[in-house]
Amino acid sequence: MEPYFGGTAIGAVRPKDLQAWLKWMVEERGYKESTAINRYETLAGVFSFAVANEYISKNPCQHVRTSRRRVKRKAKKTIRLPTLEEIEAIERHLPGPYKLLAWLMAGCGLRIGEACAVTLQQFDFEAGLIYVDRQVTQDGENEEPRTAVQKAITKGRGRAHCVRHLKWRDLDEGRAVPLPPSIAARVQEHVQRYGTLRVRDAVNRLPGDYLFSNVGGTNILMYSLVDRLWRKAKQSAGISRKITPHWLRHFFASAGLSKGVPVTDMAEWLGHRDPRITHETYAHVMPDAPGRLRALMDSVFTRETELSLPLEFEAVVQAA
Repeated sequence: MEPYFGGTAIGAVRPKDLQAWLKWMVEERGYKESTAINRYETLAGVFSFAVANEYISKNPCQHVRTSRRRVKRKAKKTIRLPTLEEIEAIERHLPGPYKLLAWLMAGCGLRIGEACAVTLQQFDFEAGLIYVDRQVTQDGENEEPRTAVQKAITKGRGRAHCVRHLKWRDLDEGRAVPLPPSIAARVQEHVQRYGTLRVRDAVNRLPGDYLFSNVGGTNILMYSLVDRLWRKAKQSAGISRKITPHWLRHFFASAGLSKGVPVTDMAEWLGHRDPRITHETYAHVMPDAPGRLRALMDSVFTRETELSLPLEFEAVVQAA
């Protein structure tokens, strides 16, 4: 419950304190409302556990109303996509060691923080997969260095950043994303040309051979550097309209869904817990999905398409 609640005993927290905490996260810490509610729901679970085990008599969260539906509706915005030509133009003007960033986001749907934290160990070139399990983040939750060695490793501006496991995921939980052969070839070429940054297990760091580092090759890649390089490359490419690195992730999702990739698969590869999020976000690229299904099933029933289905199979189902 730190740092906001400090040493306040769990039984002393009141609904008004929780309301103030929610407001503080949004207005003082700059979190999105959806992030604040995610944290609130985690804390609500702690209080529920405390009530169930009779550590406290009442759950103060029962008297604090939050509307996740309202937050999602408020956060809804227009999704804008870059063209492949625009992606290629910007990539051409990125410095050599950072060109691969664009292809990992556009070709594998990685978030910018996930792309910055990619290590060589995450790739399975034989299986054609990249296992996404970490990210670079700057959210004030990184641990303060204590020893002289820790301070030496994390000194400078980069100390505000940390490499950690994916937010809202268990430590053994990640996602395996298909790795297109063209992207795999770019990864191998990148490693041969620029090498990797070896990071050992340390405070605010996860070990591995990182594909990207700062300009001095001594620290993890920072958001501010990526943003600066991206804006300069876009300007050099002569592109006037606003295009952010996050749009590359939209390009990945929209390209796959428009060509018939199932929403459930795309949700898994994007890291969405609920496929409904994926559908609501990218429904604009799937307007012909019902028509594709009608045509497919009609071809099956008229025997134009031959099916080869197992007579039985095992499936994971929710217990009643």
